[in-house]
Amino acid sequence: MDLGVWMSRGVLAHKRGTEYEVQAWNLKELPDPLSQPPEPHRLFIAVEGSWRGFFVLEPWVSHNPDDEMRPWTLLFNPGSWTQIPRQSAPQRDRKLGYTLDVPNVPLDPNGGTK
Repeated sequence: MDLGVWMSRGVLAHKRGTEYEVQAWNLKELPDPLSQPPEPHRLFIAVEGSWRGFFVLEPWVSHNPDDEMRPWTLLFNPGSWTQIPRQSAPQRDRKLGYTLDVPNVPLDPNGGTK
């Protein structure tokens, strides 16, 4: 399953430019299909109204019940970033914090795009 989130240009630069092997994105709610195959799941990123690319998510999700604002954490390797041609993204859903309305980009077996 793929889902999309909205980031500022600066946050995306930070997520892509880190020396760490893993980065995180926290969510208020976790979409049910995320726990179902097929894998890998992807986290699409929209910046300034356009989809820019995606990260391949790690196959597990962390839950912190003490965090009332964003208890779910998605993990990804910043080196998995795959840029895609820009296309219009839906308006940010501030209540939900993510969208399932992401670009239809085929995934090759190595994690990139076809």
